[in-house]
Amino acid sequence: MAVRGAPRNRKAKGTDARRAYLNALRRADGGDAGPLAEIFARAVTDGIYRFLLPGLAGPHRLVPLRSLADSELSGNALAVGAKRGRLRVVRRTDQWYSTRQWVQEYKERRYKRA
Repeated sequence: MAVRGAPRNRKAKGTDARRAYLNALRRADGGDAGPLAEIFARAVTDGIYRFLLPGLAGPHRLVPLRSLADSELSGNALAVGAKRGRLRVVRRTDQWYSTRQWVQEYKERRYKRA
């Protein structure tokens, strides 16, 4: 199996991601494709949350909170705003949901450091 580069894995950064990818490749070569499939599945899910859902959803549609992250506010910053009650969210099972409009309102009224 040729190694061209590690797929993006947001859980493990940098050398950890590369190490996990190479270990998954070795296990796949040995017949256990599970870890490699998990890395690919996480990369696909991440792409859907980051690019597809926000593009399809209108400003008033509830989408997973992490899909509303951008260069100004990370998914972690949005989660902190939600936990502090500053960002309007809806909690379904184990995931936070919000709308683009609610995030925009949060951005407009949040404290900005000088």
